[in-house]
Amino acid sequence: MSPFTKNSEVTSLILDSLPMGVLFCDMDGVIRFVNKAYADLLGQRPEELLGRDITEIIPHSRARVVLRDGRAEMGELCQLGPGNALPVIVNRIPVRDGQGRLAGMVSQAIFNDPEELKKLSSKIDHLGHTLNQYKRRIKASLSPQYSLRSILGESAPMRRLKQQVQSYAQLDAPVLILGATGAGKELFAHALHAESPRAEGPLVSINCAAIPKDLFESELFGYARGAFSGAHQDGKIGQIELADKGTLFLDEIGEMPPEIQAKLLRVLESRSICRVGSVNARNVDFRLVAATNRNISAMLSAGSFREDLYYRINTFVLEIPPLRDRADDILPIARYVLSRMGLEHLTFSPEAEAAMLAFSWPGNVRQLHNAVVHAATMRHGDLIEVDDFPPDTLPSADLPLRTVAAGDLSDIMADTEAVVIRKVLAEQGGNVSRTARTLHIARATLYEKLRKYGISRR
Repeated sequence: MSPFTKNSEVTSLILDSLPMGVLFCDMDGVIRFVNKAYADLLGQRPEELLGRDITEIIPHSRARVVLRDGRAEMGELCQLGPGNALPVIVNRIPVRDGQGRLAGMVSQAIFNDPEELKKLSSKIDHLGHTLNQYKRRIKASLSPQYSLRSILGESAPMRRLKQQVQSYAQLDAPVLILGATGAGKELFAHALHAESPRAEGPLVSINCAAIPKDLFESELFGYARGAFSGAHQDGKIGQIELADKGTLFLDEIGEMPPEIQAKLLRVLESRSICRVGSVNARNVDFRLVAATNRNISAMLSAGSFREDLYYRINTFVLEIPPLRDRADDILPIARYVLSRMGLEHLTFSPEAEAAMLAFSWPGNVRQLHNAVVHAATMRHGDLIEVDDFPPDTLPSADLPLRTVAAGDLSDIMADTEAVVIRKVLAEQGGNVSRTARTLHIARATLYEKLRKYGISRR
């Protein structure tokens, strides 16, 4: 049999056991309950306080203000006892009955020792500092590392692309970035995010080619607690969910498995995801940027990429031209690489510059960067020669370049262009159409250059 016969006895026992003070007064400000901790703060026994007006005990009490306005007052510093009593933190909370009518007020004294308050405040400050550190680290890892200024090149194609980035960035529709390996697709994705209204949100980058097929779903969508054997006991947030209020960059999206393509399409349509092993949908708000070096048209024909997903992700397209189609950018990029190495004093010989301009750079900017680093490391003196470059990058024997005397860059480029056109035209047996296709230029452009350099089709 319970030792208590009434609920009020249980309530009183519980409230008297609390280390904090609790006092209740009715609508007239008369004290109807006070626990031992609160009575101790007032320097009296509980039975001496019951039935008395609260302002008689605490002359400066704001109880009547709370009873009049019905609004709580939280975290107020108050001196409850005699003149030399220690201040305490008080919460004044209005109490309502079952019909929502105001029935009284509870005064809750949280601390009766300032040292406890100082210790708690110190702990809160420490936790806040630690939390801010983690927030800064997370934000740094999910912030764009590059901007438009990071994209080198002032050739006409690059200027057009940068203008496109600025325009597309202001819109929230998906962007598909096309370009060969090493062309700089990731830089453009970062620039799109940095220039967009979502710049303060996260940028989550996923390389679809680097995720094992059996981990793809849990990596993108996350998983619930106990979703599968070996899963973390607290579950895991997915990369898509992590991109909420920001940008999701799916690099090499052409490598995404077909079954994941279908699920990504549903996410784009519903703007919500379900973690693996969960039926609860979570809303997500992100801007999608995708990139690939694959021939998407061929993949559509082969059925390896979903047509409906393709039309979802290519609202806007950025096509990055290969380095061979923007020769004006080659030497500025090469010199920039030297400056980043702290080797601005080095120069390229005219032959090296001509060879760089003539080379096709199948690995694009990445290959040029690596080649210049190699050459700068292997050079003798302050002049970088053709032989300082990796042998498979600028094979001098492969292209019959004649020595170019030092002169204006335009003269060097013109001389190199003429040599390349003669070589390719000879390889194609004088066929202008095939030569133009090989050089990735229009036939009319090629005819103009043949006349300019006095090159015979024979």
